[in-house]
Amino acid sequence: MRQSRRVSMWTSLQRGDVIALCRQGIECYRGSVDERTEDGRVIWVTDQIGDRRLFHVEDDYDLLISGDVYSD
Repeated sequence: MRQSRRVSMWTSLQRGDVIALCRQGIECYRGSVDERTEDGRVIWVTDQIGDRRLFHVEDDYDLLISGDVYSD
């Protein structure tokens, strides 16, 4: 079975990668990857104040890899 482009991107994430999750071009959440399931479908992201949140690949977020968790 062939992986979607979105799943392939999520599977490539590593702990510590700084990412932004967006919907319709609007940033909804920014932080660093804390953990990822082996299949790449679920990630846990910790923001700059230490809140940890779970995201699923089917939540329909666009994922952008960012250089700095604190940048605007």
